[in-house]
Amino acid sequence: MITTIVALSTVIATGVLLWWRHLDGVIYPGQEVDPLAGVPADLRTAALILTDLRHQRLMWSVVGLGSDGNWPSVLSADLIESGAVLDVQMVGGQKLSDWTNTETTDALAQYLGVPKVLVSQTSPGFLRVELRTFDTLAASVTAPGLAWTGVDLEAVAVGVREDGRTWLLRVLYAHILLAGATGSGKGSVLWSIINGIGPAIKAGVVDVWMADPKGGMEFGRGSRMWVRFEWTADGILAMLTEAVRLMDERSDRLRSAGVRKWYPSTDEPLILIVIDEAAALSSYANREQQEQFRQFTGLLLSKGRAVGVSVIAALQDPSKETMPNRQLFPVRVGLRLDEPTQTAMVHGQGAKDRGALCHEIPDTTPGVGYVGEDGTTEFVRVRAFWISDEQVDAIVDAFSPVPMAPAPPVDDDFDPATFDPDHIPGEDDEQGWAA
Repeated sequence: MITTIVALSTVIATGVLLWWRHLDGVIYPGQEVDPLAGVPADLRTAALILTDLRHQRLMWSVVGLGSDGNWPSVLSADLIESGAVLDVQMVGGQKLSDWTNTETTDALAQYLGVPKVLVSQTSPGFLRVELRTFDTLAASVTAPGLAWTGVDLEAVAVGVREDGRTWLLRVLYAHILLAGATGSGKGSVLWSIINGIGPAIKAGVVDVWMADPKGGMEFGRGSRMWVRFEWTADGILAMLTEAVRLMDERSDRLRSAGVRKWYPSTDEPLILIVIDEAAALSSYANREQQEQFRQFTGLLLSKGRAVGVSVIAALQDPSKETMPNRQLFPVRVGLRLDEPTQTAMVHGQGAKDRGALCHEIPDTTPGVGYVGEDGTTEFVRVRAFWISDEQVDAIVDAFSPVPMAPAPPVDDDFDPATFDPDHIPGEDDEQGWAA
């Protein structure tokens, strides 16, 4: 929940309060009180500086962000779960990099007495400055109990957001790129997705086609849940070939029927293709296999969403050589990455200035990442649920599709013309033999 820091923007504009309005409505002049009594102790230094215009301007001058007659304007300030956030208007002529470079953010943090300052742009000339005193995603979050009904495939619960709300991920009508270094928590994200759509898998509304190039070690545990499960290069390519064929057939059928929008059903389920460690085929397979993989994934990514064929691709290195069609993923999740350039590979140029700091995620927080979606320039910091091996087994037991019961055996020697409804098998046969 967001609460205003004791009308901090008002305090900034009017100076320190010298009057206090009591609950009885009487104003007692000259009774000076602390206008920042509700501010947490670890933000008190920052609040005192920001509510004193003289101190505030001294800070802007010291860190190189303002000078006489040219000062940034603090428009509002709010308490959030991780600390506080300011809306700031830049000085005319400043560049975004003047605020987002490491030297400036560190200088602001030291001056304001907070562990970390994060700066991102909200619109041209305006900034969001976060004073982070507490990392709300530092502790792992276990998945809630199994959900048996009510799956929204456009809002699948897979973790928590930095603001405490549930992280909802769009799976239907989407493709998802998941990038992260070794140990960054890609498995947690994928199993959280599977857990979230579990009831739809069991109901036959979603068919998962799993590609696990690591010999099936990562996802073999859930093999009962997968309609298709391949772990060799040839097997995965054959599966993708089949997916392209199914996609084209479904597209032709829907066009012929005049269907404008497809919806998943047991007759035509969402085909969710999950490719773990995609680089095993895009970069490390032989040349022919690499070319086939790029061709098939390109077709699925460009044509599949509208007809219910979605792709989730996980990889360690998000370079163009590893995933040449990465621009076709409308949903991108960047976990911990090694270099700032890799953050840009996942989220685009300028992502760092807009708040995506995948390269700064510590290795002690697997599952933490930044989510970006087409249509918005903002990023959401999240942490996926932690799924234990025991929880994986429970998910598989709960949501594996129920196999169809085998048909009863057919007696090929049955002759309707000789059928006797009064005949008792065994008993009549014995009497006939005895006679």
